[in-house]
Amino acid sequence: MREEIEESDLLRFVEGDCSPDEAAAIQAWIAADPRRGELLHELRAVWRLTGPTTRPWGVAGARIRLLHSRGRHAAQRSAGFSARPGLSRGGIAAAIACLVAGTGVWLLRPRAAPVREFATPAGQRLQLTLPDSSRVLLSVGTRLRVPRDFGLRARAVELDGEAYFVVRHDPRRPFVVRTRQGVTEDLGTSFDVRAYAQEDYVQVVVASGRVSLRAGGADSGLSLRSRDRGLIDARGVLTATSGVALGDYLAWTRGTLVFHDAPLRDVVAQLGRWYDVDIEVGAAPWAGERLTISFATSSVDEALATLAQVLDAHWTRSGRMVRLTPLHRQG
Repeated sequence: MREEIEESDLLRFVEGDCSPDEAAAIQAWIAADPRRGELLHELRAVWRLTGPTTRPWGVAGARIRLLHSRGRHAAQRSAGFSARPGLSRGGIAAAIACLVAGTGVWLLRPRAAPVREFATPAGQRLQLTLPDSSRVLLSVGTRLRVPRDFGLRARAVELDGEAYFVVRHDPRRPFVVRTRQGVTEDLGTSFDVRAYAQEDYVQVVVASGRVSLRAGGADSGLSLRSRDRGLIDARGVLTATSGVALGDYLAWTRGTLVFHDAPLRDVVAQLGRWYDVDIEVGAAPWAGERLTISFATSSVDEALATLAQVLDAHWTRSGRMVRLTPLHRQG
């Protein structure tokens, strides 16, 4: 854990401009002393005064001016703050007072809603820890957009792809996952969300706890519990299934793909993302084929051989391009 936290670190944390690792270090530093939590609360109060605006944080200058006006030319250090330029408890409180009093002279400009985007290419996964200590595992070919002010007023992310979330519950700030077809809201849980742009549905599988799932801008929806699967189809219709096999739906988090009665097009699409290949199957004779199959290998050739065997097909590969052809011509 870092022994010293700079003023600039706290200000970046309040603005939501820290990396997840930096945010976790600052949160641990704050948790070590209740007084630090009070200082952070005061800084956040100042940040909220201007609403959706951006301004220069003149805390150090305001503090120096205040000290000079009182005839005090030496900065006092508070526990854990460095003196470059450190903020004492009294100093930061005084600086906040100066800032509150001087809101009229802050330079304000429209704020863009900046986000930090995390993306995984085909064949790769990524594990993240968000500033609130929630953990996320991104599947292949996935994008997660996290606002830079995540955790300050709300906890909402945008997902395109698939991700497994282990959420730190906070009833005051629900954790929300937005997708193109619906919204998933945590009620204290761990869950998987699948929402690839190439697929016409959104799927949520709850591993533990509870989740609220609603379509589009709807105010109400489904309440899902552990081992429930919620689905939003292309028309926005919600359905739920209880008692699903979590091991199958979450197998990808352990490096295995499992499909039950899945359309061939979905199997091929996910294999393409997983192994970073483009698989061409053509139309006949597999137009309506549905497969129950699993892949537990890191070898793309072994996976293709397994698929070809189930389909009674021959496969060829050139670089990323894969072609499947029937072994027996249809009459």
